[in-house]
Amino acid sequence: MIAKRKTKLLFIVISILIIIVYFSIYAIDNTNPPKEHKKYNNIEFEGTVTYVVDGDTLDIDDNRIRLSLVNTPERGQEGYMEAKRLVQNLCLNKEGQVDIDDGQRSGDRYGREVGIVYCDGINVNKALIENDLAIIYSRYCDISEFSNEEWAKSYCH
Repeated sequence: MIAKRKTKLLFIVISILIIIVYFSIYAIDNTNPPKEHKKYNNIEFEGTVTYVVDGDTLDIDDNRIRLSLVNTPERGQEGYMEAKRLVQNLCLNKEGQVDIDDGQRSGDRYGREVGIVYCDGINVNKALIENDLAIIYSRYCDISEFSNEEWAKSYCH
């Protein structure tokens, strides 16, 4: 009789421990912070930045992205490497998040998506302007949804 009680008690204790462990794991899993893009309302996709073409173009997974409203020097021009290095340092092999420019939703003439890219929570478009490594591509101010952003507003209006 005592053996049955011990067995039953052991079964109850083990069952309670299993339940506690299960709910502890569930609680820990649900306390992980949400992905960074939850900060930004309009993130449309994200992925790993696999290649930086130049200062204003990069690849996120299989998507080529042209940074909206910014224009960096082309290969062979002064400032090209500095702009490209900034984007590489901010983004290469990290998670990139993209807010597609509603005014350029059809992409550019090369078939690239156009938008703002965030890497580690940093607006790459803004970082290029603030570091004097790009100029605002004013030709697109009238159609870009981002022309009223603080980093672009003074150049677009």
